[in-house]
Formats: sequence, structure tokens, C-alpha cells
Amino acid sequence: MVATQLTTVLHPAAEGAPRQLSLAPRLSGLRGSTIGLIDNRKRNVDAYLMELGRLLQEDYGVAKLVTYRKASQSLPTPPEVLDEMSSSCDAIIHAIAF
Repeated sequence: MVATQLTTVLHPAAEGAPRQLSLAPRLSGLRGSTIGLIDNRKRNVDAYLMELGRLLQEDYGVAKLVTYRKASQSLPTPPEVLDEMSSSCDAIIHAIAF
């Protein structure tokens, strides 16, 4: 006789009910826009975002950069920060390192 053992694996970040979201409309261009940059504190992301911000402003005419650095890479960006950035920025880039 062969005994079988059942193991249940739970994903700690899984949501109970997935939400249906739609894509944000594309910007017609970047010239004169305000772009938010979120730094998640992973290695080299600060240098990456600094260079990306420079390129966006110099090569694409982005008028303003709004930056936020997370308190920890393991914590989500606070909802109030996302709300503020989404109301003051035309687009947000959330860097996740490389």
C-alpha cells in the first residue's frame, strides 16, 4: 500500500478576488509633461532613475520630475503617495531595479 501526502501551498500575496483594470490612456507626447519617478531602493535604481530623468528632460522635453523613494523595498508605495503623484503627474514610472 502506498501512502499519499497532500500539501497545500498558499501564496501570501494572492488577492481574494482579482480586480479588472484598464490601461491608462497614452500621452500624446512628453514635451511639457510632469513625470513621477518612484525609487524602490533596490541596487542601482537610484542611478538608473537619475539618468532616465535627465534623458526625459533633455531629449524629450519633460518639464518637471516628481520623485519619491520608498522607505523599504519590501513595502508597497503608500496609497497617499500614489494618489498625490497620480493627481500631479501626467505619467509615473515605478522602477523595480535590474
